[in-house]
Amino acid sequence: MTLDEAAAWRAAGALITHKMLGELSYEHMLEPVADGATHRLELPGAAYTFRARRGAFDALTVEPGSARRSGEPVTDPRTLVVDAREVLGLSGLRLADVLAELTSTVANEAARLRRAPSAAELSTMDYNVAEGHLTGHPRLVLNKGRVGFSARDRARYAPEAGADVRLRWFAVHPDHAEFRCVGDLSRDALLAAELGDLREKFAAKAPGNYVWVPVHPWQADEILGTLYAAELATGVVIDLGESADAYRPHQTVRTLANVSTPGRHDVKTAVSVRNTLVYRGLNSAATLAGPSVTSWLRQVGAADPLLAEYRFGLLGEVASVSVRHPLFGRLEELPYRFHETLGALWREPIRLAAGERAISFAALPYRGPDGGSVLAHLIGGGDAAAWLTRLFDLTLTPLLQWLLRHGVGFCPHGQNLILVVDDAGVPQRVLIKDFAQGVDLLDEQVPSYASLPPEAAADMLRWPAHLLAQSLFSSVFSGQFRFWAEVLLDETGLPRARFWALVREIVGRYRDENPDLAARFDACRLFAPDVERVTLNREHFAGQGFDKVERDDEFDVRWGRVPNPLHAPDPGGAW
Repeated sequence: MTLDEAAAWRAAGALITHKMLGELSYEHMLEPVADGATHRLELPGAAYTFRARRGAFDALTVEPGSARRSGEPVTDPRTLVVDAREVLGLSGLRLADVLAELTSTVANEAARLRRAPSAAELSTMDYNVAEGHLTGHPRLVLNKGRVGFSARDRARYAPEAGADVRLRWFAVHPDHAEFRCVGDLSRDALLAAELGDLREKFAAKAPGNYVWVPVHPWQADEILGTLYAAELATGVVIDLGESADAYRPHQTVRTLANVSTPGRHDVKTAVSVRNTLVYRGLNSAATLAGPSVTSWLRQVGAADPLLAEYRFGLLGEVASVSVRHPLFGRLEELPYRFHETLGALWREPIRLAAGERAISFAALPYRGPDGGSVLAHLIGGGDAAAWLTRLFDLTLTPLLQWLLRHGVGFCPHGQNLILVVDDAGVPQRVLIKDFAQGVDLLDEQVPSYASLPPEAAADMLRWPAHLLAQSLFSSVFSGQFRFWAEVLLDETGLPRARFWALVREIVGRYRDENPDLAARFDACRLFAPDVERVTLNREHFAGQGFDKVERDDEFDVRWGRVPNPLHAPDPGGAW
């Protein structure tokens, strides 16, 4: 089904309004009063009513189409922001910024809806093409703002546009650029594999010792053409030309997948647009550490029989380039975005066996125009509990092994986890990606750390056990499973209490089968009565961190506590 522009705009606005009512209520930015399933929100500008049910982590799932403003259906979330601006603490510049980012989010979501596939179609679509049909971050309501993109940029570079992108290549004087790679690779081998016949053409334009870097075309125009104007004029940076291969952007915008020659690497580039909480550049230290982190993770994983049995795959970052701007790079007091303007990471592409297909975890709760989800489609007419048990086992058991046996905390949100299924939709294995700035360690000594290279260790954060385990709550349990439970209740009738019982069984079984890790397991507080509430929208709406000197300088993303669905069943059946 294809929607016209006006219908798509209204549909996107309605989706985001209902999401906003649920997520901002969960974060106590809005305080609706419940009367059974009906909720009433009194604001200075108007009164809102909607129907919702309470779920895991005390979150609200708002019934689609139920929201009313003074009795009329709501199709523009900006109206809600204006009505609630005093409650949300928005005025002046911050109000304008939120409204602008929200407008862009609705526009991008409307573009997605105009060509939205069914769940069945999405589940069989090429992984990199499917990225253009996803709804984005499940909790952040301003999740496709992409501040810096124009309407023309949106049509060229947004994943929802479904358009090919061609990388621009530049050569940088070796005084200002550094290349790193894993031990079984070299710079020459990488460039030969990625560029083919273009390599000889590019080599004629640059001295042999220059470092080559692929650049997103938006970054080439908006950042290199301005901040690097002097370097381009004086030959410190040389424009080599455009890639022959076409790429498709992932939801992050800065990660591009090769669709002309699929065996070639994904390329993560610096794109200085602001999306969600940060500008999407590439931190130099983390970028350069990526191959070293990959090598260490590979070594640890290869020696672990459980990880081998589960075939938990690591999509390694096998090579990287980081460029330090000759002027801005020396000025440490500048905001981080001026230090993250040029660089690249090459990531292993997904490799599948015959009969396998890859689906992003972010695609699993996707609902097509008919309301059907990918989750329900994959389960089909089968046993939902059995299908989920298999998926939970393939996902949680390896993540727990990495966390508790090896002291490694990944960032396993929906964009970073990939489900591999067979032709019948049965889960076979799970893959994970994003290691640069996405892997943290325990603040104690773990045997696996003995082989950790110093250059990798220097850029990895250390956390007490319960805080490192927060990645599971934030990215998996609260960030994904709470949404899945609601989708499956609606579509399959699977009780949410049964859903969360399956999660508890898998996590509890790991503890029972690994008694030597019981103390560390308990230190992670996975079964604690309550956990910290993750409040990404509070931080985003506050807007205090966009121009920090350090990107991760104490984001305030936790506020209050909520019941932990892993602790015990809810008497009312919400989990």
